Amino acid sequence: MNRRFSRYLIREILPLYAAGLTALLILLLGSFLVVDGVLAEAISRGVGPGLVAKFLLFSIPTAAARGLPLALLFAALLGVTRLSQDSEIKAAVLLGVSPRQFLTPMLVLGLGVAALSFINNELVAPWSYDRSQEALSDILVKSPEVVVEAGSFFTDALGRSVYVGGLEPGGVVEDVTVIQPSGSQGVSEVVRAERGVLDQQAGVWRLENIRLLRYRDGRVVLDAPAASATLPVRGLSASSGTPPELTRLRLGELLTRLRGTTPGDAPAEWTALHRKFAEPAAAVAFALFALAIGLYSFRRNFGLGLVSVLFLTFVYYAIWSASSLLGAQGAIPASVAGWTPVALYLVAGGVLFGLSRSR
Repeated sequence: MNRRFSRYLIREILPLYAAGLTALLILLLGSFLVVDGVLAEAISRGVGPGLVAKFLLFSIPTAAARGLPLALLFAALLGVTRLSQDSEIKAAVLLGVSPRQFLTPMLVLGLGVAALSFINNELVAPWSYDRSQEALSDILVKSPEVVVEAGSFFTDALGRSVYVGGLEPGGVVEDVTVIQPSGSQGVSEVVRAERGVLDQQAGVWRLENIRLLRYRDGRVVLDAPAASATLPVRGLSASSGTPPELTRLRLGELLTRLRGTTPGDAPAEWTALHRKFAEPAAAVAFALFALAIGLYSFRRNFGLGLVSVLFLTFVYYAIWSASSLLGAQGAIPASVAGWTPVALYLVAGGVLFGLSRSR
């Protein structure tokens, strides 16, 4: 009886999980296109749908990194509350199934999704993220012309920040600064030019009166002049200031970055390390929280509607976004930023378990 009910509970949740995951992936991919400005760039540059589809295809594992655990929260809440509303939990208890025995199938679901999420984050998402960025660079390079405003920063297809101080007729630019970032190490190279002339056929600016500055550990190690240089102008886009997604790095690469640092020195990297483990583990917390909600609603004789389920799903996403941002900025400890969303659902589930047992 107990095994049969466990299989029944899992079969009840899995179709809802598939539907929820599909919906979340569509929403997240849509945000990559619209919120991140990829669609606007593609339309303005006349990029064909094939290249945009390639970007979306390789972005699916990145979206799944967020969607795999979150979809379980949505599916488990809907599935368990439906069983409660239809009195199936009550019938199972009357047939001899202990509420504690509900725990095993939910843990199986939570641990299975957590393992799948960690494998995706460690093996699939880093590779596909690199491919999606290559597709994004191709989208930016497919620029029929460059729209540049004086006094603004832009990002080229190589990830460098470009500042243009002034524009003159005929494609002449003045006071050009090209900054090569170096991740957590700051700036690695700065190129300054007094003037540049557009070579439209070659797709470059030919810079004049160059000064090259190279940095190591925040100090200038090379300061050299040059008569001329070229700067590709295809692929310039307005800088968003968005930091790189460090959780897309493999664990070994992330640990290499953290070697010799403290959470105070590199808060973004340390927050990403905690998120590497906390985000997959959230699936277990969601499974237990959903079971606690189901048992509590069974005891109290009420049920959650779709709106309440969506609200509880959104609450996690909002807390996750805020804590990740605060942790990356060093406003809160990295461990707090990484594990707070998971801990809140675990604590809430524990409280609900206690309240349901008291009745």
